[in-house]
Amino acid sequence: MGRIGHFTTVGGRARYFAAYEEAMRECPGERVELDVPSRFGTVRVYRYGESGRPPIVLLHGSHASSAMWAPNLPGLLAERTVYTVDTLGEPGASVQTVPMRDGADRARALEDVFEELGLTGFHLAGLSAGGWQVLNQARHFPGRLASIALFDPANTLGKLTKRFFAGATVAHLLPGDAAMKRFLSWTAGGVPWLDEPSTRVLLTGMSEYRSGLPFLGYPGDEVLRAVQLPVLALLGGRSVVHDAEAAAERARTLFPRAEVELWPEATHALLGEQPERAVKRLLEFAAEHD
Repeated sequence: MGRIGHFTTVGGRARYFAAYEEAMRECPGERVELDVPSRFGTVRVYRYGESGRPPIVLLHGSHASSAMWAPNLPGLLAERTVYTVDTLGEPGASVQTVPMRDGADRARALEDVFEELGLTGFHLAGLSAGGWQVLNQARHFPGRLASIALFDPANTLGKLTKRFFAGATVAHLLPGDAAMKRFLSWTAGGVPWLDEPSTRVLLTGMSEYRSGLPFLGYPGDEVLRAVQLPVLALLGGRSVVHDAEAAAERARTLFPRAEVELWPEATHALLGEQPERAVKRLLEFAAEHD
């Protein structure tokens, strides 16, 4: 049996949602707040804009939330309706009630959400663990999707490096935020925005929430070969999560329909480092595959 994600204390939950609400205020424009039922719990979804064109749905990275998309939303909303999802089993406003045993269960949970919202023919994009989830959805339920976009996906195109895995383990084991801040700074190339609201909510989620999600299983070559959807893969050349060059080559070799770009100067945090460039590339790709 799997586990159910949960806040460890009542006080920790209160601290988290104080940080969460502050971070969500950074997201631009008006939004519709949706609590969508699935067989594994209630999933919080935010809808922005009404473009009339096929929407873009965004999946955040591990321990993050919909608040991480604040830098990217202005550009996306100029052309598209956007949905952001708080991943079930992670910190955020979604509430898990039933364990998810494997990747297939995670895909079923999202499929329930998309069914309930009546979404089809849309573009699904994700960063880091969200990128893994995007590929996982394309593996199990490709029929609703027009395309997928993978932003430096974790344990997806390349295996997690030993130094990344070791750094994450140590950061989670040591008390307080100092070790986790050092770890996040390292993964993002020494970012100056560790005190911004989106980072504060990330750190609070790491300390106050216990995830119920199964580990991100590394997809074999046959999984990538079977994806018939158009794929956009953007990889940071300075990413510490994986060997970016090897990951890019694997994507070019195995995906039948892929546009793969390695940005040499970017880190794992490429969406925050170069938000306008990433948004422009995603919009171009979506327009090609509506």
